[in-house]
Amino acid sequence: MTKELDIFEEILNPQSKYCYPGTDVLINKLDIKNREILERVERDYSTYRLSQIYLRTFTGNFDIQHYLDIHKYVFEDIYEFAGKIRNENISKGGVPFCRNEFIYPYLKETLMNMKKDLSKVNDKETLLTYLAHYYGELDIIHPFREGNGRVQREFFRQYMEYIREKKPFLDYKIEYSRWTKEDKQRLIEGCILSAKTGDKSILREVLAKVIVKVKEKEYKRRR
Repeated sequence: MTKELDIFEEILNPQSKYCYPGTDVLINKLDIKNREILERVERDYSTYRLSQIYLRTFTGNFDIQHYLDIHKYVFEDIYEFAGKIRNENISKGGVPFCRNEFIYPYLKETLMNMKKDLSKVNDKETLLTYLAHYYGELDIIHPFREGNGRVQREFFRQYMEYIREKKPFLDYKIEYSRWTKEDKQRLIEGCILSAKTGDKSILREVLAKVIVKVKEKEYKRRR
């Protein structure tokens, strides 16, 4: 994953309980106390873990436990809080995320509604509107102290497989490699716009670039 999408979240308190005292470096299992080094190591570890997910079946019901399990698997080598909902408030780009006491019920409800609303998706256009809406909703929840973007993108990648099972005529998948550096920046802008105004147009535009048709042979092989 690239640096543009993986900058550390900002805290709303002067000193985060997740950081070493007097620093903004997250407490980690490797006891790395240099932020730049931790950022590089974290990216290497998480990229390896995500690659392992691609090579095997990651089971789950696309509910809150599934979401937490992805975070735990990707970050358990680095952080004690892997797979756990954050218990402090954070922001990014001047946008405060969901208050920690409301994360669990809001995340649970959002994922339940995501499944219910799938019945309204009937073609690529409605699919893009649907994905953009829920991408924005999950982003503003930001359930973890760190690693939210990576988990969110992986969840959506897996969710496209779930959509194909429920609606085989929607034979699409997500290929994040199609994003340029500018697209990644637009994604951040889209999340901020969504949080501030509810406007999902930029998210829809950026997601449209990574939604691609599944080749027939690949589809049969997966089934």
